[in-house]
Amino acid sequence: MNTVVVAFYLLLCVWGFPLALIDLGADAWWLLLGYTVVCAALCFRHARPLTVLVLVALFESAMLYFYPWEGTQLIGLCLAGYAVAYHYGLRWGLVAALPASALGYSTLLVAESWIENHGGSIWAEYYLDQGMGEFEALVLVAVATVFMVVISVGIGAAVRRGHRHEREIVEWARKSHELAQLGERNRIAREMHDVVAHSLSVMISLADGARVVAKRDPERAAEVIGEVSATGRSALADMRRVIGVLREGQEVEQARRPITESLDELFENFRQAGLPLHVQQSGPPLPEDAAFGLTVHRILQESLTNVLRYGRGVSRVDVVVEHIPGTDQAACEELKAQGFSEKEQRSLGLTGEPQVIISVTDDGVPPAPGTRRESVGSGLGIQGMQERASFYNGSVYAGPGKHRGWTVRAVLEPPAGPKQRSS
Repeated sequence: MNTVVVAFYLLLCVWGFPLALIDLGADAWWLLLGYTVVCAALCFRHARPLTVLVLVALFESAMLYFYPWEGTQLIGLCLAGYAVAYHYGLRWGLVAALPASALGYSTLLVAESWIENHGGSIWAEYYLDQGMGEFEALVLVAVATVFMVVISVGIGAAVRRGHRHEREIVEWARKSHELAQLGERNRIAREMHDVVAHSLSVMISLADGARVVAKRDPERAAEVIGEVSATGRSALADMRRVIGVLREGQEVEQARRPITESLDELFENFRQAGLPLHVQQSGPPLPEDAAFGLTVHRILQESLTNVLRYGRGVSRVDVVVEHIPGTDQAACEELKAQGFSEKEQRSLGLTGEPQVIISVTDDGVPPAPGTRRESVGSGLGIQGMQERASFYNGSVYAGPGKHRGWTVRAVLEPPAGPKQRSS
């Protein structure tokens, strides 16, 4: 770019220098010194923009003092002002360029004296033909050139803003990519944790049971070992499914089976592991949405796995899945007809969004005061449930029960079904 800028300035010099030779004769060769210094300085306008601007302003002012009709006028200052505005902004560009322009055209104060000493000029004859005096013509050229300096500074500031905006977009894209990678890693971590933790917990429980009944009932022990093997194969299949889906770049949720079949198998696996499950489901069937179904499945799976891991003296585990449908449009219109506004309907609880409420409660015995129960988990299970629930504007509570045991309660807003979307 330096070559283009210097070539442009030299082109203007070559265009104006022959006219200076006509007006000044041999003295015009002194202008070449100024041209050389300005061209050399412009090569460093981005490395030292303010220094270059001051140097260019001094030499162009000297050339205008020597020859007011000099062809390049303050074009070098325009190029230097552009560089200052590009690096420091519009304000600094104007603060630096306008005083430099004033310095350059302070030579108008001695212009009449120059005219008296050197007589006319080819440029003066041209403007006289246009009905304009020599001094008025110099003032017109000065105003036009200062306007060009201001425009150059504005262009530099605009290019600076454009480049800054581009850098911000690139930085935003980089951060978005990092956040997407982090989200993907967290999603994979949740899947791997849920699959591995659940399967290993069930297998450990079954293996402990098999060891207890091995001597008393070898046939039952063999059945339990078979269940351990089946659970291991199922876990391996889940692992292959997750890894296979990740390789293909698809959504993990799309590999889930229908939610009813999945939950029935989940409950049966925990019953085989020894949990005394009592399952109650109310309301209409859950939405047949793969992602939502996986969320429900994982929350139930993690809750029951924690009971299997940490529960002591558990004689009953209650699982309640309640689907509360939201108020449809017809009911809202009927309430409006009765005189209830939308705000009144919400404040009185007459209408509401659909909800799926999941609760898992056990009656286990809490640890004795002062004792510490060994943990076999990573602490990511409850966090994973909260993250999954947040995708559906939901929340998860996990803590001690009212009287004994442990309670997990999750509230989710299910996605709208086809009928709801069409209405």
